[in-house]
Amino acid sequence: MTALTLKIPEYLSQELNQRHISIEFIQSFIIRALEMWLNRDQWQTQFKNLLARVHSQTAIYSSAEIENDITLAAQEARQLRHDRRFA
Repeated sequence: MTALTLKIPEYLSQELNQRHISIEFIQSFIIRALEMWLNRDQWQTQFKNLLARVHSQTAIYSSAEIENDITLAAQEARQLRHDRRFA
């Protein structure tokens, strides 16, 4: 493993201390962020593949049918929220 020194501005250091965020957490967070950034091409490929699968499965429906389903689902969600709010 390669060591890396990270200089954190004082205002951020104080904020991290106030929130009781450990150095270990920051280290793991930075490593994960770097891994995600370095693997972004792989992620984009997986996302494109997912979209292709979704499109192939929904191609049998017309735009009007999809729009109607979305409208009905939104109305149902609004009704459920209303019912919970006034129950």
